[in-house]
Amino acid sequence: MLFRSQGERGAVLLLSFLVLMVIIAIVYQLNRVTAIDQQVANRDFTSTNMDLAIESAMLEVFEQLRSDGELRQDGGGDDGAAAAAGAAGMGPEGGEEGDNADASDSFMDEWAQQAATSFNDLELRILIVDEDRKYNILNMLAEDPDEAQEAFDRVVRILDLCREGTELDIHEADAHDMARIMRDHLLERDNSFLPRPGGLLSFDEENRSRGMPLSIREFIVLEPFIEDHYRDSFDSDGNRVHAIDAFLTMYTSPTTGESEGPGPPTSSGGYSVNVNTAPRAVLTGLMSYGELNPSFWEDVLYYRNREEEADPGQEVLEPNLDEFGGKILVTQIFDDLEELSEVRGYEMITPESAERMKSLLRVDSDVFSIYITARRVTLSERHQSQDFATRQEQELYERSGAHMTRTVRCVVWRRIGDENVDIIPLLRWEVLDQSPLPILDYPDEARW
Repeated sequence: MLFRSQGERGAVLLLSFLVLMVIIAIVYQLNRVTAIDQQVANRDFTSTNMDLAIESAMLEVFEQLRSDGELRQDGGGDDGAAAAAGAAGMGPEGGEEGDNADASDSFMDEWAQQAATSFNDLELRILIVDEDRKYNILNMLAEDPDEAQEAFDRVVRILDLCREGTELDIHEADAHDMARIMRDHLLERDNSFLPRPGGLLSFDEENRSRGMPLSIREFIVLEPFIEDHYRDSFDSDGNRVHAIDAFLTMYTSPTTGESEGPGPPTSSGGYSVNVNTAPRAVLTGLMSYGELNPSFWEDVLYYRNREEEADPGQEVLEPNLDEFGGKILVTQIFDDLEELSEVRGYEMITPESAERMKSLLRVDSDVFSIYITARRVTLSERHQSQDFATRQEQELYERSGAHMTRTVRCVVWRRIGDENVDIIPLLRWEVLDQSPLPILDYPDEARW
């Protein structure tokens, strides 16, 4: 009986141990599930707060663009560029020059200044890019064969130049293939043999018809396009590498079918680019090297980056600083296309080439892409200051993937009528997997 009693006690002890292990496993599993649910809830809460903060900032940007458009509409007073010049004691007090500036859009406008703000534990970065600085690929569909071929050649040159000098350079042969695939896809979008990305917004399920694409990014499903063509990054040498949709667009030819006044509400139809904001690759690609020496465009960039000379009769104030701590210089802008004659080397251009060049340029913008990135500030960041020596250091830090971020893009058309300025969304809300890198005419260390 003694041995039997000891055996029973051992069995009970073993059974109790097994029950304890099962209870521990159940409690651990419940704790893990609860913790995961809490993390998911926290992320959903943060994501919702990000969306609300982004939407609030976006509405403010709408008002900013509308106010800037009203200044252009009125044709009186100072626009953003004139206001910046006046604040630094460098601009005209009024008169004809100030009025001309109202009709232009440039990096001196308030909307063009990259901004940063905070909302509770969120940091918001706002970047506004005018689509009119880019070349519209829909020009390749012109009815005139010669015009369509010229537009095709421009797209090839822009693709060839947009990443020149970087490790991810697009070679001329590849650029030609990419432009050809774009053109063929635009011409044959009803062809069932062409791939169609899932959830394509421009696809009409009822009529089984694909209209014009809503974004350059739709070409990613076609060879030879790859994901890297649509991502901004830095190569191993620290060079900025930009997505191809930073140079090409299809948004700058909007229309409503309604007419306000004697003419259409758009001013360029997408055929011209803003000389005040267009990047070097776009400007250089507009005309063949036989028509215009590419060095002229370098002089154009130098002209629009040269600091405006101070008026001897006005007090020069301390310049404002941008979010990276750099001085916001008041630079020259092109108030009209005739001002191109002040650029060095203009006298070497033939009258025919000069007129052709002006037909491809403008000084104002109608369509804008708004990029807003919300980043959650970590607990460690709240208690320590983040000092960066250069813009690139800060950009790499914020793109490192160590933070919860959300980037949203909105494309709007600023339609300036006779009485009203309307902000019409063309692409209301597009979530991106990364924030874009602003295109710099000159790196910070190369400025004079």
